[in-house]
Amino acid sequence: MRKLRGSTPYLISRRRVRCRPMLPLAFGLLALWAILPTLVGRRLIVINTSPSVAPGLYVRYATEPAIGQIIDFRIPPRARAYVRTRTGQDGDDWYILKPIVAGPGDRVDTTGPSLIINGRVIAPMPPACDSAGRPLPLWRHNRILGPNQFFVFSARIPNSFDSRCYGPIPRKEIDAVRKPLITW
Repeated sequence: MRKLRGSTPYLISRRRVRCRPMLPLAFGLLALWAILPTLVGRRLIVINTSPSVAPGLYVRYATEPAIGQIIDFRIPPRARAYVRTRTGQDGDDWYILKPIVAGPGDRVDTTGPSLIINGRVIAPMPPACDSAGRPLPLWRHNRILGPNQFFVFSARIPNSFDSRCYGPIPRKEIDAVRKPLITW
């Protein structure tokens, strides 16, 4: 090892050793940057920016929907008119990410002031209008969910746009079960 002016061989060697761990990290980040568009394009990974589920990256998980799991699904037909008035777009290719709180055989009651599942009060019903004064769709029923129906609800924000507004999600409308990869 050559001695440079103002430095010692020990310092040069130590500086090189410190850089070595950064090289795999840099290559890893470069590889992730290269494959991320493919993963997102195929919807293997989705980005959530909505506050009703922790914002972050969510990966497709190969399992059937069940209570407690997070699912993503296209905006239900019953909610499209509201989405159109709020955003000016149909939302045909938009997805919603929500946790399942009730499934086949569970009794869901939204006829009163609260969401009640199997006799247990879960949360208040949303108001009749959103913060801008636009009427919200409200699903007002008291019934047992069918064999392929799931009720989604998020307690993270008080007025989550969930099944209280548009009703149960049929299994055929669910794109995937999702698990958080990284949240912020």
